[in-house]
Amino acid sequence: MTDSANTTKSAVTSRRRSQRVFLKVRVVVRFRLLERESVVDGETYVVNAHGGTMYLPIAPMAPGDILTLTNPETDQVESCRVVRIEAQPDHRFAVAFAFHRPSPEFWAVAFPPADWIESLVDH
Repeated sequence: MTDSANTTKSAVTSRRRSQRVFLKVRVVVRFRLLERESVVDGETYVVNAHGGTMYLPIAPMAPGDILTLTNPETDQVESCRVVRIEAQPDHRFAVAFAFHRPSPEFWAVAFPPADWIESLVDH
């Protein structure tokens, strides 16, 4: 990795409000699409106390849309907003989202301490 890439990755990591964890969690996602409520199963890819990225079979209309996530393992429910949507080659959508309030307990995992340094190895 070049010095420039290391500097960019370090800057992004230092801007994060909480450590991210690569974690697959099944979530149930509710949102409005074309005037109807849609309920779909999704799977997270990466999570943190402030949100994460998940894969969905259909996507909300645009960044800023409001979602309700349910973690079936813990029965916790949280509201969040869509930050980014990216179509994937396998016809799913990667949806980045941010909780309306920090919710580390939603994932039922212990996050690394704030001074933990993420590996520079590409994931």
